[in-house]
Amino acid sequence: MPAKNLRFYSRLQIAAHILKKRSDRRLLEVAGVTTAQMSALAIIASEETTSQTRLATELGLNDSAITAMVRRFIDLKMVARLRDDSDGRAWLLKLTPFGSETVQKATSTTDQTSAKVDELLGEKTIATVVAAMELIINDSD
Repeated sequence: MPAKNLRFYSRLQIAAHILKKRSDRRLLEVAGVTTAQMSALAIIASEETTSQTRLATELGLNDSAITAMVRRFIDLKMVARLRDDSDGRAWLLKLTPFGSETVQKATSTTDQTSAKVDELLGEKTIATVVAAMELIINDSD
């Protein structure tokens, strides 16, 4: 049956919205960050340092959104900006000890959300859905 008849786009949006709302609520209670902020912190945590440009690319956000998010992280003392040794004009982002603590607190919550999705869908369905989303994401229309 075609995507239109199944209301695919609408159902995808609703499911994403519900997951995000539930995750945001839990993350805000536990760590004081939203799902989007946690995603950014996780990317920064996965590397010694990273650039705002890389962060924007990884999250699929524009520069102004990343700039506002990074400014908030700096104000909250979760992230520090460091000069790039290889390019004096550039800045790099690094988690502070408080930022690392925030990521650790939030990880159990994100793990619980993932476990619930695993329980509902199973590995095979998740792999199929992720492959389908990658096709949509990488379509250079």
